[in-house]
This record gives sequence, C-alpha cells and structure tokens, in this order.
Amino acid sequence: MKDLKVICKAIFLSIAFVLIVKMALKTCKRHNGTTTDSLNILKMANIDKANLDYILRWEGGLSKHTRDSASLHPVPDGSGYHTNKGITFRVFKSVYGDSAEAIARFYKMTHADFKGIYKLYWNGVKADLIQSQILGEFVTDFSWGSGVAGASRQVQKWLNTQGYKMAVDGKIGNQTVTAINHLIKTKGEKAAFESLNAHRRHFLSGLKDFDVFGKGWFNRLNDFLAYAYLTINGNS
Repeated sequence: MKDLKVICKAIFLSIAFVLIVKMALKTCKRHNGTTTDSLNILKMANIDKANLDYILRWEGGLSKHTRDSASLHPVPDGSGYHTNKGITFRVFKSVYGDSAEAIARFYKMTHADFKGIYKLYWNGVKADLIQSQILGEFVTDFSWGSGVAGASRQVQKWLNTQGYKMAVDGKIGNQTVTAINHLIKTKGEKAAFESLNAHRRHFLSGLKDFDVFGKGWFNRLNDFLAYAYLTINGNS
C-alpha cells in the first residue's frame, strides 16, 4: 500500500509538471492584448540580433554628396555635411534637436545614438512582429533607404503581387504584418525574402538617381543577400 501511494504521488507530480510546461508554452500576452504561441515569439525578429555592422560597412562616415536628397537639409554650421553613418541630420535633429551640443553629437555619432536612430525605423515597420529575423531586418533596411512610409508602401504593393489585398497607405499595421507572416508560413522564409528582394531591386532600378547610386545600391543588396542566405540556412 505504501509503495502504491508513492507511485501515485510520482504520477501526479509528473502530470502536474507536464501541464505546467504546456501552459507556459501555450500562450503569451503581446502588447496589443492578443495571444500568441510562445514558440512563435522565439521566431520574431529581434533588434538586438540585427546586423548593424552591415549598415555601417556600407554607409561609411560623414557625407556631403550634393546628389543626395539629404543635401537639402544639411547641418546648419556651413560645413555642407548632411549625413553621418547613413543617418541624415534631418532625422537626427528630429530626436536630438539642432543645438550646438546636438550638432557635436551628430558628428560624433556613438553606437548608442546610431542604434537609437535605427530603432526608429525598426519600430516604424513593426519589425519585432515579423516572424523572421531576416525579413524583419530587410524591411527595416528598406525603410532605412526609402523612409518608413515609402518602404511600407512598397511592402504593401509587394504583398498585393503575392495575392493579398492590401491598402497601399504607407503604414504597416496588423493587417500588413499578418500578411507578411502568412506568406512566410506558406511559402517559407527563403522564398518570401527572395520575392521581396526582387521587388526592392525592381523599385530601385526605376528611381531617378539609379544612374548615380544604382551600382552601390545593388552591391549593398548583394551583401545583404549573402548574409540572408547564411542566416536562413543556419536556421533550417
């Protein structure tokens, strides 16, 4: 009888443990109040895993290129500089202002300030809700080059070519994110990335400054492509 009680207690504890684990894995509350499988949370894009070295490698340092649209809003000190590490002064001053201290900060551009600005683009396209690190980074990179609204419109146009009926309003919301994640789930991460990559190349090739910057844009995309394949293959 004593042995039977011990066995029953062991079985009860085992069942309880399994139930607790299942409940922990089953649901997790998101900030919008909806529930999601916690295993999917692990697949969400994470800004702390973003390959910022890729951006820094291609952006370089200070720039005063006159063909760049950012030249319309230079640093107000007469230097002519308008961009540092890919961050325009117009965007930088929207966060830090244009005081003498802010200008000095722009020229210095610490990694913390750089990542803080990058986060604006990341949040702007809701990258942390995309169920792919690569797609999250790629959509953010798209917005880095074309602005959040511009990139969002192109992502929505791309989704329409994939059979989704998206409003092209330049605002990535729940409907757009849901469509991206559905495409990733149904066609796979690699196919979804390759499709958006092709769309972005087509978009860039039609821009008026493609003759000046096109080669550099495509070389940069080729670099991201290599990084994407390494990451996707590593996840498979």
